[in-house]
Parts: sequence; C-alpha cells; structure tokens
Amino acid sequence: RNVSTIPDIPGGTVILICGASSGIGEELAYQAAEKGANLVLAARSEDKLLRVQEEALKRGAGAVEIVPADFSDVAGSGVVVEKTLEKFGKLDYLVLNHAGLPFGPFLAAEYMHDPAFIEKIMKVNFLSHIEIALKALPHLEGSSGHIYVTSSTFGEVPINYAMSLYCTSKHALNGFFYSLQQELLAKESSVSVTVGALGLIWTPDIASVFENDPIPKDVIAGTMEGAARGMLDSYTTRPRTLTYPVFANVFMRLLWYFNPYFHEMMISQNKPRGSEGNGYDANVADWKEKTEIASKRRFMQGYQKDHQPSA
Repeated sequence: RNVSTIPDIPGGTVILICGASSGIGEELAYQAAEKGANLVLAARSEDKLLRVQEEALKRGAGAVEIVPADFSDVAGSGVVVEKTLEKFGKLDYLVLNHAGLPFGPFLAAEYMHDPAFIEKIMKVNFLSHIEIALKALPHLEGSSGHIYVTSSTFGEVPINYAMSLYCTSKHALNGFFYSLQQELLAKESSVSVTVGALGLIWTPDIASVFENDPIPKDVIAGTMEGAARGMLDSYTTRPRTLTYPVFANVFMRLLWYFNPYFHEMMISQNKPRGSEGNGYDANVADWKEKTEIASKRRFMQGYQKDHQPSA
C-alpha cells in the first residue's frame, strides 16, 4: 500500500514497545515519537533504554517511560503493562518485539542441549509474549487497540539449520497468535492482531555478525526503517500479516512449499565458500568464530550469558 494513503496515528497514542533498546524496536520508538505518541519502552538494559528515551523525547514524543524487564521471568513480564497503565491510564498499541537469537548448528552446540537453555529461549521468545498479551487485552478492549507481534520468516520456513531454536520459538509464536487472531474475530472483539513475518533485517547486531558473509543484502534484506514503518502503519491499517521485505519472503515461502529439494538448496546456500562436502564442519568452525563476535556485541541481549560454548 502507498504510504501516502496511510493515516497517521493520532497524537497522544499510548504505545508499549517490548524490545525497544536497539534495532527495529529502537527505530520504531523514534518513528512513533515523531508522530507525538506517548511511549513505554521495555527491555533488559536500562542504560540503553535511557539513551533511547532521551532521543525519543528530542524527536517529539509526548512522554516516554522506560521499564527495565527480564522477559525470561514469564510471570513478571506483565509488569510492563502495569507500568504503562500507571503512567498513562490506558494502552492503545502493544508491540511484542523482544527476542533472544541463539545461533549455531544445534547438534554441534552442546550448550544448547541443556533443557534450561531451551526453556529460557522459549520463555523469552514465546511464553512472555502470551503473558504480556493476556495482561494487556482487557485494556486494549477499552481502546479498540491493536497487538503487533514480531515473528519471522523462520516461523514458516527452515532457512538455515543453524537457527533451529529461534525457528522453533517463532513457529510457536505464529501458532498461538494466529489462533488468538481468529478467536478475537470469533468473539467480535475490538482488538486486532498483526503477526509480522519479517525476513533478514540489516540491524547493527546482524551486520556485526554477518558483515563478511556472501549475503546479497541489497536483494534479500530489509532495512530497520522499512520494518519499523510497517510496524507503525499496522496500528492504523491492521493487517493480519505484515510481510517484509515482500519479495524475498514470498519467494522463500514458494520454494518451501513447491521445491522438494528445498533442504539441499538451503544447505548449498549456507555452505561456506571453498568448504568440502555440505560444508557442515566449516559451518561449525565459522559458528564458533561468530559466537565470539555475538557475545561481544551482546547479540543475545544477555539471555545467553550463562550458556556460553567452550572454546
């Protein structure tokens, strides 16, 4: 849809953004601020949130509240809704954008086999989303509000075997929130849900890990600005799915459903240049190097700190 035909969000709209300290969530906060929205920003890092708060106020936000939150504490995740209501007395738009991103070939990454680690990823990437949505729904009913959930193409298609746990959590997210979307329609609720099917978005964290890979990012990757614009527009247009970037994601879906050799194609695509066979051993070695980079960049936003692989 032409962005010029999309109505702006009303000034003073109250938006709760979970996962707002960096990347797409940070960019969304700035774009919403420029529309005069009131913001509640939630994430693990208070220092990062303070930086985003300061910039959002400079860009025109009505008011900005920050809520440091550990989303691996599922029962405590609902505090972000409570703090929103304490500050503004209402909630119009809930954005569930937080996630940990475990990366590495699962069979080779022995620390990922720990049930406690798997449980932590599912708490952050899936269960906390349900808890926050449940706490928010009665208040969104009062404002005819909207929920946006950042899912992924990985929630539909196994693009890279090194993303198995992330893929698992996004499949779960899709299953629950598309079902919730249907149930809200069935009960004629005033609340709507958008599930974001985001592909590769070239955030600083992603760039720090994959900048030397042969990824045709100009063709297959989307920008933070484009993703955030789609998320902001979803409040007024209320699509059931936001697919971005469109071409790469639709093409991947078609390959998955109609190409019987999809797995072989992805293995070839993800094979390091010059490696032997299917490139698995080279990918494992490459992953260990990337884990060092990811750790330094806090790619897991702290959720992986107790489960680092041995060198």
